[in-house]
Amino acid sequence: MIPMGKNFLFNPDKLLYYLNLIRKMKKQKHLTILLLLLCVIGTAFAQQTVNSLIKGQVIDSNGEPIIGANVLVNGTTQGVITDLDGYYQLNVKNGTVLKISYMGYTEQLVKARQGLVTTLQENSELLDEVVVVGFGTQKKVNLTGAVASVSSEALENKPVGSIGQALEGVIPNLNVSAVSAQPNSVATFNVRGGTSMGQDSNGNWQIQTGSPLILVDGVQMDETYLSMLNPSDIESISLLKDAASAAIYGARATYGVLLVTTKGGKKDQKANVTYNFDMQWNTPSHRPDIMDAYTIQLAANQLTELTGGTVSTWSEQLLAAKKAWRDDPENAPDWIYQEGSDSKFSWVRSMNPYDEAVKDWTPMQKHTVSVSGGSAKTIYYISLGYQRQEGMYKINTDVQNRFNGLMNVETEINNWFKLGAKISYNSTNYDEPYLNPMKGTLWSAMMGETSRNICSPIRTSLDDPQPDMWTDNILGWLAYGATRTTKRTNAIFNVTPTITLMPGWTVKAEFSYAPNEYFQKKVIPTREYVVDDWSSVVKTHTDPSSVDETVTHSDYYTINAYTNYNKTFGKHDVGAMIGFNQEWYTSRQTYAKAEGILNADLPYINSATGNQYSGDNANHWAIRGMFARLNYVYNGRYLLEFNGRYDGTSRFPQADRFKFFPSFSAGWRISEENFMQPLRPWLDNLKIRGSWGSLGNQNVDNYAYISEYSSVDYVSWNMGGSRPMGISPGGLISPSLTWETATTLDFGIDATFLKNRLDFTFDWYTRETKDILMAADKYPAVLGSSAPKKNSGILKTNGWELSVTWRDRVNKDFSYDVNFVLSDYITKVKKFDGNPNMSLSTLYDGKVMGEIWGYTCLGILQEDDFTIDENGKYILNGPSQTDLGSTWYPGDLKFADLGGTPGNDANKTDAGPDGKVNSGENTIYNHGDLRVIGNNTPRFRFGLNTNLNWKDFSLSVFFQGVAKRDVFISNNMLFGGSDSAGNYDTFINSWTPENTDAKYHMYGRSQNLTTNTRYLYNGAFIRLKTLSLGYTLPREWTKKITLNTVRVNLSGYNLFEISGIPNVFDPESIQSAYPMMRSVALGVQVNF
Repeated sequence: MIPMGKNFLFNPDKLLYYLNLIRKMKKQKHLTILLLLLCVIGTAFAQQTVNSLIKGQVIDSNGEPIIGANVLVNGTTQGVITDLDGYYQLNVKNGTVLKISYMGYTEQLVKARQGLVTTLQENSELLDEVVVVGFGTQKKVNLTGAVASVSSEALENKPVGSIGQALEGVIPNLNVSAVSAQPNSVATFNVRGGTSMGQDSNGNWQIQTGSPLILVDGVQMDETYLSMLNPSDIESISLLKDAASAAIYGARATYGVLLVTTKGGKKDQKANVTYNFDMQWNTPSHRPDIMDAYTIQLAANQLTELTGGTVSTWSEQLLAAKKAWRDDPENAPDWIYQEGSDSKFSWVRSMNPYDEAVKDWTPMQKHTVSVSGGSAKTIYYISLGYQRQEGMYKINTDVQNRFNGLMNVETEINNWFKLGAKISYNSTNYDEPYLNPMKGTLWSAMMGETSRNICSPIRTSLDDPQPDMWTDNILGWLAYGATRTTKRTNAIFNVTPTITLMPGWTVKAEFSYAPNEYFQKKVIPTREYVVDDWSSVVKTHTDPSSVDETVTHSDYYTINAYTNYNKTFGKHDVGAMIGFNQEWYTSRQTYAKAEGILNADLPYINSATGNQYSGDNANHWAIRGMFARLNYVYNGRYLLEFNGRYDGTSRFPQADRFKFFPSFSAGWRISEENFMQPLRPWLDNLKIRGSWGSLGNQNVDNYAYISEYSSVDYVSWNMGGSRPMGISPGGLISPSLTWETATTLDFGIDATFLKNRLDFTFDWYTRETKDILMAADKYPAVLGSSAPKKNSGILKTNGWELSVTWRDRVNKDFSYDVNFVLSDYITKVKKFDGNPNMSLSTLYDGKVMGEIWGYTCLGILQEDDFTIDENGKYILNGPSQTDLGSTWYPGDLKFADLGGTPGNDANKTDAGPDGKVNSGENTIYNHGDLRVIGNNTPRFRFGLNTNLNWKDFSLSVFFQGVAKRDVFISNNMLFGGSDSAGNYDTFINSWTPENTDAKYHMYGRSQNLTTNTRYLYNGAFIRLKTLSLGYTLPREWTKKITLNTVRVNLSGYNLFEISGIPNVFDPESIQSAYPMMRSVALGVQVNF
């Protein structure tokens, strides 16, 4: 036998021996032996070049196997993942370099060999070590500004339809208001409280809580278009809160920046296909507890008696007829003729519009398919999404369809040039029945006008004098066929080239184009209906029929070009960035309307026969800026940063368009000092930081510095037998409008303990906004124009925020984390020039945002609080309340007389009680008996999120709420009256002579609902915002059907709450409006 080891070909002595042997065999012509030897040598050589099945295992530092770790041939997409015991098998050459990685652990490169056991070291900081900041990223430990971030995990497995809903309570002092579950509703965002002062749609001055600048992959979006994004496409969200972190964005970032980063691929990863499906069912969180027609009439008659009146015969007839119908609806009449008429009538039947129109459950479905992966040089992410959400109404319910598409690609052309491209498409189509605006919003309208909406059917019966005819019931307006369609489309085209000049020095540009399209169409057919007279059919609000369309197209262009340089010199880390930004926006709107639709099924403007109207408008604005950032870190301990931006906007006059906005910040990592070394076994990081910055605000009208004129359809005078069209002249304008400026001071502490298990962040801040555009001094009316606005107002906000996270892995099977966030702020007016008399009817110096002025209630008036005069009239003993209401009776509320006597000074300062209950001079100097009785702005907002993972199961529980909030409620949904269906519980627990110790005043007396302490509710609440249970099917099951992973998720949203608010209201939406929802959802995620 020929002796051969497996490495014999690489042993020179043995190789020489076999070559001599072959030569001898050849000379002796031993061909058979020669051929045999060649085969043996060839086989041995093949053993050195052909792959073999290498088996190995991946474990953690505790020796526990890591399930699902990636094992890839370095520089390729060839690879596998570890099984339930951490083992893997890979067909590669012995000695091949493998890259082994797993989320939360430090990546390792190893050489393949049989039986290799690789230990990955846990790195808890790795998950959030780098956070996205303006035009780049920074290590979290080196941040000197107030920055918070969340990953995609905060958005996953939540039964919500938009990003805004998913972010509620997640980031401290990111105040999200999502008070409606209407499919097209849009959540609003605010960072750190009051931002400015301005006028509402009625011209009333108020403290504003403006939105932060929202950037999606560097492109500005508003809240509406942010709500159109697919939450499944979001990789991370960073919130820049203070001026130091936001200054790089200049004038638009005065009140924070929300940076949204979409998902991308990963290098050296084979194509990863994922399909997500969610089926969700929604139900109203609260419903009104309205009364039936008989009880409503009974309450009205009772009110008449309790206020000294006599119930009319007609009212008694109505009560009897409504009782008869309630007791026997099959045989009793639906209506009766009014007294003395043979055509006018009143409906006496009863219906609950909410039962008739509102679904118990309504569906929503979501689908997302994504493909991601990459090679050594190119990465990609492609996704398509679809969401369909139905509204809450049974009759012609509203429906929204949303379509999403995203493609992110990035490739390294060579070792110094990288090119990225992104295309994003988002579209929503919302169809809803159009309700006549004279009726108000549907949810509140259903409880109003009770003779029409409670007592009336939707259509008359076949036996009625006007058979099978629409009535004036609000549900008939919902059903008859008027529609409104709203379509929104948003696209983003983005190209990002990056040039690496040398290690640590890059030049990057971002070119973006974002076209937006808005389309709305209303079709209003003629509606014939009966109100209360059988002899007439009316067409009010619908004659002539009409169709109108509005189209708005806008284009948004963005150019960013900047260079980054980072270098380490021994103990010195230096970073610098300088860049240029140019953005411009153009918009054009076209409107057209036509009357006289020939056919409601063909609702086109050109097919209408009546009058036609049209109009258009356009606007544009632009900003331009230079920005810079300097970072310096000494020895990993002392941190300094400067940000500055020289910004210009077209919204101000040329002489005042540009301004420089600086910020400075510093930090000290105390934990890195030598004197802290004894604490290092349990203290991982301790940093204190502070920042100061000044930013301008350009959120004013596009042409605020230009006197604008407008057209008038017809002037008010007859000229030559006609009323000609006219021009409305522009008002006076200030020649020196300039930037509103907000200055922020922030101090913070960041700390981590116990090997990164405990993470703590605290910030205190103060923000003062100056030069707010306000109303100027009053001019005499004879001038014919109001004074121009000027920069004069000052607003100040103080607050703090806290975030605490504990995370731990108990063993290989069980890990968990708990996060608690808490925030608080107070906003106060420091200067308001538009109110020289310090009237309470508008803003004034010293006003605190949210404060509630009201009267002190002493209880419910009883019989012994009155004297009855010779005419039987009730005379109230004690202080008069006639300024609040002309007449008062037992069962009404009693208020305290605390002041109101005018002093002798110029301000008529309050000099004590005056024997009357009123608002005095209604000024801050003399407000009579009014006092600040509460504040409706929550002092504390909090969120508590817990995630548990055990083997293949996961459980997520998220509580959210507010504390120290007061709410005064006067809504008819609770108190009734004013032709409202009211509330059963309130009626039953209202004052009567037999129930003098009642919870509520005499039912139906609206004058008792002037703001007062009795109906001031504790608005604090805590609610189970989301509950999610997930399970990943075992790998041995999914492998049989060629799937990587299959995960099933069951979740709930707004499942319950603890609140002191009456149960007819949702504590987040105390109003008569489209309800909030409770939801349950079933989701499936399949990975191929």
